[in-house]
Amino acid sequence: MRTACVVAAAPSPGIVGRARTAATRALLRRVVGLGIPAFVLSPEPEAWEDLHVEVVTTPREGFRLGEALADLVEEKGPERLLYFSAGSGFLLSSGDIRRMAEFEGGERFILLNNFYSTDFCLISPPHPEILRRVHNDNALGWGHWEAGYRCYELPRGARTQLDIDTPGELKVLAHDESLDRELREALSDVPAGGVEELFEALTTPGKRILLAGRVSGHLLRYLERASACRVTALSEGRGMKAEGLPVRSLLKEILEAKGPEGLVRALAGAADVVVWDVRVLFGSLGIWPEAEERFAFDLLEVQRLRDPLLRELAEAMGEAPVPFLLGGHSLVSGAMYLAVELAWRGMKGKAMRAKIVRLEEEDEGIVEIRPGGSG
Repeated sequence: MRTACVVAAAPSPGIVGRARTAATRALLRRVVGLGIPAFVLSPEPEAWEDLHVEVVTTPREGFRLGEALADLVEEKGPERLLYFSAGSGFLLSSGDIRRMAEFEGGERFILLNNFYSTDFCLISPPHPEILRRVHNDNALGWGHWEAGYRCYELPRGARTQLDIDTPGELKVLAHDESLDRELREALSDVPAGGVEELFEALTTPGKRILLAGRVSGHLLRYLERASACRVTALSEGRGMKAEGLPVRSLLKEILEAKGPEGLVRALAGAADVVVWDVRVLFGSLGIWPEAEERFAFDLLEVQRLRDPLLRELAEAMGEAPVPFLLGGHSLVSGAMYLAVELAWRGMKGKAMRAKIVRLEEEDEGIVEIRPGGSG
């Protein structure tokens, strides 16, 4: 078997789970349409059985991704392994997937959507012992670089960086009318609060957006080039998941000094729209609510919050004079790339503003990643 595709489909509750399943089904239809054998690692085999894929039933608790990938590689023996986490890669076209599957990067290489926090990749060849040492997919890039693989990264943008993980990115995604029908239906009941204001800010000179959380320098450079607004960013918590780094947060310091209302007041006073990766704050506070409560916090559903601090924060944001969009890393990554695209797309046919165009070099090619400047 030259190339096999494996999707790890961990379950998730509510609207996030429904959207993630629909998005992953769309991706798998394209993969299967290319003639690539596809395998799904899932504790819910009934969700995938109509897609001409092979389902490997996994436990709901104690699942180890690296072990599962290694076992599958040993059993099937593919020369190349396309890996996707559920909810990632679904904006890729069939042509994108084909080009990725056919990429040549040397004797041993890995091609990733994000070296530092991987959601999907191509590994050539997949080595079971390397895979067994990887504790989660975020670390696939680091793990293979440490094993001597050449590492390449796909161009960053909505197609490669958007991953369905929280309701925050779903609010943006629900405005994309080009999605597959099944996914559009899954997004039909996603609350829209704050997205129209975000689109308005992105296309309006003088408007201000505040980004907080695991914000990359690439996204900031992209916003400088492609949006019309002013962007303020507090980038913190990068590497907290992929590398298991201690979580430190300046916003935690403000929270402890000023309380929930004071923190919200400070953020709201800095922008017309606040886009906040709140998982960094959770990590720095040493709390990690169950998924249902995390998602309820993202949607400011105060009545569903049991934690008093989260309830107080949500109440303050609900009463703030500017909208707050809340979620995880993908909200301040792939969702923001998509938001820029959708915001300008929505301006077509309107005489209000013309898209900002800067005469700067585009960085649209695959690049090789060499941590530490190694030769």
